Amino acid sequence: MKDVIKIRGARVNNLKNVDLDIPLNKITCFFGVSGSGKTSIAFHTLFSESKRRFLNSFPTYLKFFSDRPSPVDVDEIHPVLPVFGLPQTNPVVGARSNVSDVMHLTELLQSAFYNFSKQYCPKHMQEFEKVQVDDKIMDLTSSVSENEPIHILIKRDQFVDNFKQSPLPSRSLSDLSSKEMREFNSEDAFWEVARFKRKNTKSLLKKLDPYVKKDISLYLFSVSLGKCVQVFFDKNKLKCAVSNCLESSIQNYSAMNFSPYNAVGACDECGGFGENLDYDLEKLVDINKSVSDGGVLLLRYKRFADQIDYLKKELKRKKISINKPISELGDKFWDILYKGVGYYEGFDAFFRYFDRKKYKMHVRIFVRNLQKSIPCKSCGGSRLNLSVKNFYLDNDQETNLINISKMSISEMCNYINDLEGKLVNSTKESKKAVRKIKSILETALGIGLGHLELSRKAKSLSAGEYQRLLLIKYLSYEGTSSLFVFDEPSLGLSKSELTELFKGFQKIIKQKNTIVIIDHNKFIQKKSDYLVEMGPGAGLRGGEVLYKGDAKSYKMKSLRLDFAKNLTKSPKKFIKVEKPQIYGKKYKNFKVQVNAINLVNGPSGSGKTSCLVNTLATKLHYDLRSENLSLNRGSYKSIEYDHEFNDVIIVDANLNRYTSRSSVGSMTELFTVVRKHFSKKPTAKSMNLVDGHFSYNSELGQCPKCEGRGVEVVEMQFLEDIILTCEDCKGKRLKPLYAEFSDGNMTVHEAFS
Repeated sequence: MKDVIKIRGARVNNLKNVDLDIPLNKITCFFGVSGSGKTSIAFHTLFSESKRRFLNSFPTYLKFFSDRPSPVDVDEIHPVLPVFGLPQTNPVVGARSNVSDVMHLTELLQSAFYNFSKQYCPKHMQEFEKVQVDDKIMDLTSSVSENEPIHILIKRDQFVDNFKQSPLPSRSLSDLSSKEMREFNSEDAFWEVARFKRKNTKSLLKKLDPYVKKDISLYLFSVSLGKCVQVFFDKNKLKCAVSNCLESSIQNYSAMNFSPYNAVGACDECGGFGENLDYDLEKLVDINKSVSDGGVLLLRYKRFADQIDYLKKELKRKKISINKPISELGDKFWDILYKGVGYYEGFDAFFRYFDRKKYKMHVRIFVRNLQKSIPCKSCGGSRLNLSVKNFYLDNDQETNLINISKMSISEMCNYINDLEGKLVNSTKESKKAVRKIKSILETALGIGLGHLELSRKAKSLSAGEYQRLLLIKYLSYEGTSSLFVFDEPSLGLSKSELTELFKGFQKIIKQKNTIVIIDHNKFIQKKSDYLVEMGPGAGLRGGEVLYKGDAKSYKMKSLRLDFAKNLTKSPKKFIKVEKPQIYGKKYKNFKVQVNAINLVNGPSGSGKTSCLVNTLATKLHYDLRSENLSLNRGSYKSIEYDHEFNDVIIVDANLNRYTSRSSVGSMTELFTVVRKHFSKKPTAKSMNLVDGHFSYNSELGQCPKCEGRGVEVVEMQFLEDIILTCEDCKGKRLKPLYAEFSDGNMTVHEAFS
């Protein structure tokens, strides 16, 4: 029993008092029909309870800052391991995060460049060198002849305080106004510590070293100088190896200079976002329509509705057609549209109005919907301040951090491989840093992410791509005796990519860790060490263990789908797309058959979503609704079709379109049907009840005490939060009057339940 995690009496959600043993240091795969209880036992029981008990073992001051799960309805889980989980709910927070951040490469590159890079002169591409004190002295005495003695002095007080045991000097200078040196006088202000001639400076640096180390100010005197000159010296200052080069280096730089997440390292223009917001012309004007047909989209909004008549009058007065497509109108039209004329104020005036009102939330939301993100012209999307452009890791000065930030994962991997070969004689620390970066990149390459650019925004990734980026952190894990729980890690992967994924899993297992996977993929199931099938049905009909044991002993069930062939006798029709292009990538021509099921497959990054969703679906939606989908739009040479479509519906794998109040009823819009059903009853009409009276999210119907949540949370500073059922609504979330409203068959609460 020491080789398993014991779960006894699990009753979370639909689980029916489940007892289960999960082998340690193995890969266990849960599978079964949707709703059978896989997630309930893997995440809601094993992961949540392991995390809660593990966090409870921390000191009180650490538990205070931890987000701890609530207790789970289970009798026993033993042993409790440090746990890491990756569910499919991975909403991206913030517009700054990019691929490099999600992969944790940003911090590694920041550390590598701070610790191991060298600063080069941008003009001569020579490495900057430290300015030695003897170089500084030689510059200040350039007018002195080679044979003339030059005296180096320090103040009397500094000599007495720092060099009491040293022999007294032979000469001194009375004060700054003195024109010549004299025999040593202890009352003089400046005492000599060294003397040299320009033709012989071999031992000068060694002589001055004790004074430089203690930051003692030095002074120079010679007859030809005719005065005492102070030497201002900065130990951190660097200079170009080429003589008389005036290029300056960054002094006193830190790790923050290489990070976009602070004011020191962030680009001055974009503030470290890598993008700037600008008004999107396609959201302001539809160039395929005329002014009379509503082509000036901005003037459709209520605030500017009166301006369209003024614009038409001015265009007629200037003899500019309001019936031709805007694309056919000349520069004169655009000049009027933006600058305005007469009573028509113009776009520029509207934009100034937005700037004045941007303190209002609804104005900021409205303006953001009119804008688009464009790469920052200064940093090119790298997010970094240009001050670090002269730092390089290798002696060939091939690539700086700004250029690396714009690479794809595959390009970055090639660069790191080349760099590793050049670091033969480097320190162990630099080699270790490069190996860590290389390991992460090779893992990403193996699971099909080589096409992603490091600077690409995380919010633009598909759910599958984002899920795999998060996987990299776990596949690169170095540790032992931990538990990993993954939900559908095979999402969007080809067979070759699945093979690489499993190599990563096996690496984790070799370090004496345990992996639990929820997955329907047959490849994952066959490769796993242990299988657990949940079922037999979904919901109340599930929650039982149907099979547990070795993967080789389980008989895989095959399912064959027979698609009906050519249900219509009409000839085949196609949608033809020529030369699609998006994200700077060009794809081959393709066609999609109408009135048929079309299967599109291919490796990650091959353009499936780009061609079908961003290009084809967006074009069809525009043709039907005269508006683009809220997606990155692809370009094309032509899209031809002769079929009449009614709508464009996209169903994708993105799971971040919900809030904490979302439920099955709200996402399927069944709640809307239920609310309308009850609001149409004669009793409801006599009480002047509307749909909002039967909604948890409306102030008309929600319980005012719990605000429609059904529970009240009592926050405990050093203990777990206490969750209590709302006393007013008894957990029904609606005001009691509306929760118990009946249509004769059931109440509103019963219908929602």
